[in-house]
Amino acid sequence: MKTIRITHATGETHEAPLTPRVICAAEEHAQVKKWATGDASRIRQAYYMAYLAEKFAKLTTLDFDAWLDGVDVDGVEITAEADAGKPTA
Repeated sequence: MKTIRITHATGETHEAPLTPRVICAAEEHAQVKKWATGDASRIRQAYYMAYLAEKFAKLTTLDFDAWLDGVDVDGVEITAEADAGKPTA
């Protein structure tokens, strides 16, 4: 399963699952808010997806703007767990 690793300005990091629910909710929010499609709002969409991942995992109770104020500028990274039993190198 893929996860999102979020680094906050305080140095604290969280990992939250990147689930279909998170992805679909982020996409729907972008459409409702009429954010530009594709690369035009890629950064905003990535941060919002990370926010939802933390929110759905109950790692934050903040609203998006307050949460965004506390995230490190390079603080969002998508990671994938290595498949068990498969060599990674």
